[in-house]
Amino acid sequence: MKQIALLLSILICTACANMAQPLQTDNLITKQSAYSMDETLSKLRAAIQTMGISLVAEVDHAKAAADNGLALRPTHVLIFGNPQVGTTLMQADQRTGLDLPLRLLVWQDENGKVYLSYHRPSDLKQDYRLREQQAVLDKIGNVFEKLSEVVRE
Repeated sequence: MKQIALLLSILICTACANMAQPLQTDNLITKQSAYSMDETLSKLRAAIQTMGISLVAEVDHAKAAADNGLALRPTHVLIFGNPQVGTTLMQADQRTGLDLPLRLLVWQDENGKVYLSYHRPSDLKQDYRLREQQAVLDKIGNVFEKLSEVVRE
């Protein structure tokens, strides 16, 4: 009986721990930042600029919600890209423009932890004719990895 109670306790604790973590899927990558929302955004903006990538836009969903009388924890989308890279994908399949420029979601959970979420670039091959573009998709994946590293140091 004690073994069953212990097993149930372990299962419940594991389930609770998993619920506290962001949902991870095969095509959506989520990584925790070591910094506050403001510091994370500042470091990401600087890294994007240092990498020679254009920050096309930034969407502050929480501000838009507040402007409409709604509450939302800090949630930003950084929209960025490099025409030298993105154009290559659009030349292979112009519909790729629907997913370009790239987007990086920066969000804060109910415990104040800050996360980055983005779609796995290689998954673009599922929707577009990009089988010959693996090197470009890998390059984009490396950009997301480098940006993730900037806020995990």
